[in-house]
Amino acid sequence: MPKKAIFYTTAAIALTIVIIVTFSAYTTYKLSDKMDVIQTRIDTVNFFIKDVEKDLNKGAYIAGFRTLLSFNQYITSNGTYIDDVNLRFKEAFLNGTIKQMPLSLMQGSTFTDWTSRISAEASKVDIKFNLSVNDVKLNQSDPWTVDIGLNLSLDIGDVRNTSYWIRERYLITRISIAGFEDPLYVINTNGRITNPIIISNITDFVVNGDVKNLLVHTNNSYYISHNDSPSFLMRIQGNLTNSTFGIESLVNLNKLQQQGLSIKDRSIVDYIYFGTGNTVNYRINNTPEWFKIDEGHLNIYQVRNITI
Repeated sequence: MPKKAIFYTTAAIALTIVIIVTFSAYTTYKLSDKMDVIQTRIDTVNFFIKDVEKDLNKGAYIAGFRTLLSFNQYITSNGTYIDDVNLRFKEAFLNGTIKQMPLSLMQGSTFTDWTSRISAEASKVDIKFNLSVNDVKLNQSDPWTVDIGLNLSLDIGDVRNTSYWIRERYLITRISIAGFEDPLYVINTNGRITNPIIISNITDFVVNGDVKNLLVHTNNSYYISHNDSPSFLMRIQGNLTNSTFGIESLVNLNKLQQQGLSIKDRSIVDYIYFGTGNTVNYRINNTPEWFKIDEGHLNIYQVRNITI
């Protein structure tokens, strides 16, 4: 073969190899670049999901807290208990209403409003965010805390469909009842007296016959937990039966008299005083004349040995 032909053949082979290598490198680069973009989008959605879970907790707490405040406001304004706590909580929590009546405290603060804001923020970074609330439940797992249980379906993905998540989530948010008004006082005093739930730090009510601590507890109508008493959620419904998570206070009848309310000759344990049940009651030494405790609570308030 002539040398010139060999040269051209070799040059052609070399050029072909260069083209193949260059094309292969370009293709590999493009693929790598595309994979980096996809990974970035996946990471973005992952970070968003983590933020969403924090935001949902925060949103549930704020909406739940405002709903409980709205319950207090509704009871005071209407002079009636909440007829169905779970039903009305779900309505107010999601829609901002009770029996279709708008609640001022829920304006722009419902859980639905919160998720709408999350969705709007998601769209700014090309993320599709859809959330369905399958159920809302209100419970108590201890005397001083209300539990909001949310059954959620989350549908989150990138608008380019590079990543996609569908998940079910059960979210529990806990709210302290400390500071909320006790509906028993509002309803039974025609709104003249409100009594915020303040947990008593007194454990020794009577010390060597001295009732000073007991009177401090009574004058402020502080609360203790007791399983013969109605829970906070039961009080919202006007249900005065007993609960494992029951709470109770002692009614300061001086405050009732100061508001022009007639007082009853009954045990001053709140759910008994405001209830209709019959009890055997005892006067307590070194206490006001109206201060009476029923048989079932003598040991609790450590007064069995100082009855009159």
